[in-house]
Amino acid sequence: MWPRSLRGRLLILTVVVVALPIMAASYFMMVNAEQALVAEKQAKLFGAARMLDEFLAGSYDDILDRRNLAGAERTERIAALNRELAAYTDQVAAAYPGIGVGYYSRELDAIITYGPSSVFADKVGLPIGPTHEGRVVMATGRPRVQEGPLVRGDIMNAMHPIIRHDKVIGYIWANELTADIDMQIRAMTRQAYLAIALGLIIGIAGVVYLVGWLATDIELIKGGLVRLKSDLTHQLPRLGGEMGEISAAINDMALSLSAKRRLEEQVQRAERLALAGELAAGLAHEIRNPMMAVKGFAQLLREEITPAEQSEYTDIIIKETARMNRLIEELLTFARPPASGVGPTDINTVVADSLLLIEPKAARSGIELVRSFAPNLPMVKVDGERFKQVLINVLINASQAVDSDGEIRIRTFFDFADRTVRVSVADTGVGISPENIGKLFDPFFTTKDGGTGLGLSVADRLMASWGGKILVDSTLGQGSVFTLALPALEGDKDEQE
Repeated sequence: MWPRSLRGRLLILTVVVVALPIMAASYFMMVNAEQALVAEKQAKLFGAARMLDEFLAGSYDDILDRRNLAGAERTERIAALNRELAAYTDQVAAAYPGIGVGYYSRELDAIITYGPSSVFADKVGLPIGPTHEGRVVMATGRPRVQEGPLVRGDIMNAMHPIIRHDKVIGYIWANELTADIDMQIRAMTRQAYLAIALGLIIGIAGVVYLVGWLATDIELIKGGLVRLKSDLTHQLPRLGGEMGEISAAINDMALSLSAKRRLEEQVQRAERLALAGELAAGLAHEIRNPMMAVKGFAQLLREEITPAEQSEYTDIIIKETARMNRLIEELLTFARPPASGVGPTDINTVVADSLLLIEPKAARSGIELVRSFAPNLPMVKVDGERFKQVLINVLINASQAVDSDGEIRIRTFFDFADRTVRVSVADTGVGISPENIGKLFDPFFTTKDGGTGLGLSVADRLMASWGGKILVDSTLGQGSVFTLALPALEGDKDEQE
């Protein structure tokens, strides 16, 4: 299983990237070394054979002629040649411990010498087998190496042709037991593998140390970044090398962000104070007139008035008091949008429920509601009842802007660009003047008689609390489009904008 920790991943990566190439290179190096050793052995054996060839200045017949044995029996000729060549054969064998060397006569089909003679004297006079590759050497006149079980046993046998007057009269061999060669190869291999293993151990140990050191620094930086999420004043420890440069850069960035956050908090505090002043001024303005009316009519009730006048004055006092109560409720909602009831919500269901509430009034006003709901929309995280309040507020504003026989188009869709679920309310009303669009969400701003100017402010405040926003596009005399955009909780859907 692939480890989840950075340390484990780095260690495995190190083994794969470092150890495997070294082992592969070592394998090929050992193969090449073994081949080089075998080639060196063959070169040594052929060197010994050439020494015997140079010692034999003439031919076998020249030796026999000097001894007047040209017509002698085969065994007598073999013995005479052995006496002539055996001493030098033993000298060469002694110069190369572990090898066997000798002469072979093609005419006599017999081993003439086999040194060291103290070991192989009994081989003199014997012919080679019919499948012995020495016969190939004598037939072709070309040097040859044969490995396998021969006269001496399992050997590597280097055979050199004896050519006199363009005629092959025999061959000279020099051989060595393959067991000795294998033993040398194994000794060389052991030493090489020991050196490779030692190098791997030291290398991996060094890499493990470096990985541990690097992982420790990374963990320190990671832990510091986690703390920086909640505390921008936290400083990462001083580290060495590139990690130190990274931690220093993060510390500088945190200090800058901390300073920026403090500035933003000061700006927000100033904005809240300005908003509080604006709300206080607006509230005082909105409450003053109803309060004056309540006071005036309450004073009139103390005078002698008719029952009809008393009923009229009481109705006015109740109406103005209700207006102030509604104003205060909307103001409280604006100041503290409730977060209770927030959860995954199907926006199509909420829109359909909202339209049920607005349809009767729209029908009485002769306004047509046109629906277009996208299927399979992602869920959004809102308070369904509060969102219904926002949508109804937008729908009421749209219906008030539309004359009889007008139209309001309600559409839901998924916007892939910013991955939001959107509800669009487009009307064919009078539109909004450009200078008023920027004031729509300001508290107490209204263009309607009797309006509080807090409806859209509350709606905007609620949308912001859910991570959403209200977009407005309006053309004077042609109508307006209010779009409620909320972040989606799921991935891509089939419906696009």
